[in-house]
Amino acid sequence: MQEIKLLVLDIDGTLIADIGSSIAPVDLDAIRRAQAAGVKVTIATGRILGTAKKWIGILNIDGPIITCNGADIRDLEKSYFQDNIPLHDTREILAAYEGAGVKRYLFCDNHIYCTSQDAYQRLFDKWKQGNDGVLPVTVMQDEDELFREIPGDVQKVLVWAPDGKGRVAMQEIAERFAGCYDIVRSDADNIEFNKLGVHKGKAIRKLASFYGYTEQNAMAIGDGGNDVCMLEAAGIGVAMGNAMPEAMKAADYVTSDVRSGGVAKAIDKFIFGK
Repeated sequence: MQEIKLLVLDIDGTLIADIGSSIAPVDLDAIRRAQAAGVKVTIATGRILGTAKKWIGILNIDGPIITCNGADIRDLEKSYFQDNIPLHDTREILAAYEGAGVKRYLFCDNHIYCTSQDAYQRLFDKWKQGNDGVLPVTVMQDEDELFREIPGDVQKVLVWAPDGKGRVAMQEIAERFAGCYDIVRSDADNIEFNKLGVHKGKAIRKLASFYGYTEQNAMAIGDGGNDVCMLEAAGIGVAMGNAMPEAMKAADYVTSDVRSGGVAKAIDKFIFGK
């Protein structure tokens, strides 16, 4: 096993149990001990920068983070790498889900766009606790107007069945696009579309190279379907005890769950040899 020089952490379900909750003190202590030992720490999330910014400060991250499942590697000031879905292609995805009883969102340049007030309210109610009530969202009822408002290509398309209703249709429609996009679930009630070949695993390789390392020098910890590729790519892939089955299968090791110090236990085992 090569020396671990880069620690890559998912946020939701890994660092925190629920949106609005805090990192467990035991996990935060372990992360800070790793940093003191010279390990670079970053996050890899499906979120945009605006909804991940809080954790950059809490974890004292001084370099780029991975956002939108790997479509955007960036810090607070600039983007170092983007690999986006052409804007015109996203129309086909939105159209396929029209009338399916799900909410549809486009992620572009640290902003979220949606086509209904209900979709906005659902998202705001879910995320407001973790972002001090501030959520960078634009709502446009008219889809043509929405596409004129979006400034460029799209990092990610999110389809969400907030009450579980529409979950079957959501999956069936996604299967039509197999082989056209990278399609993952970060939890049971959503499906996320990225450009084909774009995922957290590819982003880890790019970020490791940015620091002069290889992916074998990285340890990744995650819990969702969107973490599978990074768990496979990293030198050590650790799944949380609460992880989705596909994440557990992809991991080299399964630690305790998010409420039981799983991150700290993994750090102590693989970085400090305890």
